[in-house]
Amino acid sequence: MKNSVPRSSWFAFLFILHSASAARLDLAIDLNKSDWIPVFVRMDEQLVNQSGDFVRICNDRARLSRSQNRLEVSTLLREKATRSWTGIEKFITKSVGKKLIREVNRFWIVNGFSCLAQSHAIRKLAGRQDVSFVYLNRFPKPFRKSSPMSGKQLQAMHNVTDEWRKDRIRSPEGLRIPWNIEEIGAQAAWKEENATGQGVKVAVIDTGIISTPSLIHALAKNSEEELNGLDDDGNGLIDDLFGYDFIANNGYILDSAETTSHGSSCVGIIAGRPSKSLLQTAIAPDSRIMLLKGGFNLQSLEYLMMNGADIVSMSFMIVNRDLGQIRGLLRNAFEHLSLGGVLAVGGAGNYGPQSRRAMPRGKQIGLPKDIPCVLAIAGVDRTRIQLPFSSEGPCYWEGVQFFSDYSKERPLQKPDLTAFPTGYPVWNISGSHKIRPDWEEVERDKGGSLIIGPAGNSFSGPHAAGVAALMFSVNPELNPWEISEILQKTASDLGSKGFDSKFGAGLIDALAAVRAAKKRN
Repeated sequence: MKNSVPRSSWFAFLFILHSASAARLDLAIDLNKSDWIPVFVRMDEQLVNQSGDFVRICNDRARLSRSQNRLEVSTLLREKATRSWTGIEKFITKSVGKKLIREVNRFWIVNGFSCLAQSHAIRKLAGRQDVSFVYLNRFPKPFRKSSPMSGKQLQAMHNVTDEWRKDRIRSPEGLRIPWNIEEIGAQAAWKEENATGQGVKVAVIDTGIISTPSLIHALAKNSEEELNGLDDDGNGLIDDLFGYDFIANNGYILDSAETTSHGSSCVGIIAGRPSKSLLQTAIAPDSRIMLLKGGFNLQSLEYLMMNGADIVSMSFMIVNRDLGQIRGLLRNAFEHLSLGGVLAVGGAGNYGPQSRRAMPRGKQIGLPKDIPCVLAIAGVDRTRIQLPFSSEGPCYWEGVQFFSDYSKERPLQKPDLTAFPTGYPVWNISGSHKIRPDWEEVERDKGGSLIIGPAGNSFSGPHAAGVAALMFSVNPELNPWEISEILQKTASDLGSKGFDSKFGAGLIDALAAVRAAKKRN
């Protein structure tokens, strides 16, 4: 007599299978749609799988140098991604052939891939044991190969390259130093501890820069790439000399705006070289800049990690928009980035209680500054008074798949630190002061002007990036979480005693932070 399985057992098995599949599927995905749906498929094998893993792995790897962690973590992440792809590649190939999946883009900073998929394929993906979750991709990007720049862009980049090759005095005598650099202790750190950012590379994800010499001479050049319309270094990207535009998919890193240049201001605060009149805007005057465009593209994070960035400065943020479960995916990526040796920083935002764009408490600081390992920097004026636009915490992660660790009862306290977001010269487009009567042009140089007036926590973030560069220059083997810890322990307390939701740990103190970093050698 044949053994038979009772129907009830089969029903139970199917129910369990369906439940498991549903648990791996973003509820925001409408499976009744007959159109292509943008999704991100997170594979099961991750370095950081869920909340708590990051802190545990940091503790485990604290005994290792940053360079060792970078090598081992980047290797481990890519190995995991390769293994997972080997297991799912046959299914993907078959689904592409059946026109159920298209535009597949693989990633390793989070082990997974993005694609456009039909509902049937999404159900199949969610049912696989090697898939941990299928997200609705709220940052879909059409697949396009890297392309050469236009003729006009190419000529502009040739001019940049020609200027970059010129000799330029980097640390002349008689520099004029703006008050913000003095008051965070950066100038003292240069003089007393010889900490100037030497040997440190800062990736800046922003709008690009204007072609003024002070900013061009701060750029880090990819030594394996030439400006020739070819992918010389074999990384899949054409002409990525000084960074890359992951939106346009080419190597053009200049700002195309006609009135103001956000990226120029941020880069100048971190690493701008002296102007013609010897005005030094940089906190880390000997650091180098990698320019990137495309803030929520995981490829940009992979690029900066593999190309030696020590810090990533980001003055972009998403608030007042439902990002759903995709927040967890970005947190996953930034935690992997930190474990791989890159410190992430950025302004806390301009949505404070007295801002014209005010948001409620708990919603003023958005992605990616709401990620625990990303430093969010608030803003005060020269008298240490909170500026009305400066965003306040806390942040919540309740209900986010894999990362539901900060509830309304026990929120994540943000911002982390405070700096100065206005009142000193920043680089901008020549003539941009004319659009605001309260702006003042301090100096005009080839390709741009130094302007006093632009304001926002976008300019607080680069202060932290610059100070971190000073710290890495005296102790390059500190891990990002150690840099973060030191910055907060050495900050000058503001507001109510101790850490608070307006100022975090307080005003950044560059000299104290550099000295503390040195002691850990």
